[in-house]
Amino acid sequence: MVRVRELSEQFIEKSKEGGLAWLQAYEKVLESMLNLQQQAAASTQVEWVTTLANTSADFVREASRVYLDAVKSQLSS
Repeated sequence: MVRVRELSEQFIEKSKEGGLAWLQAYEKVLESMLNLQQQAAASTQVEWVTTLANTSADFVREASRVYLDAVKSQLSS
């Protein structure tokens, strides 16, 4: 029974580590996509398009930061 508990604890710990690694990768991909969105909008040289893209990117960054921080907190505990 002790061995099963040890294996379960190891499995849970490795799952948390994998989850944190996945979240970090997701954050990098998301940031790259948002930067690309902003660059594409800026290249149009249309002010309202650039403003809209920047506002959208900022919103997504902030919303995802709150969500991802909450998930990371759960995985770290």
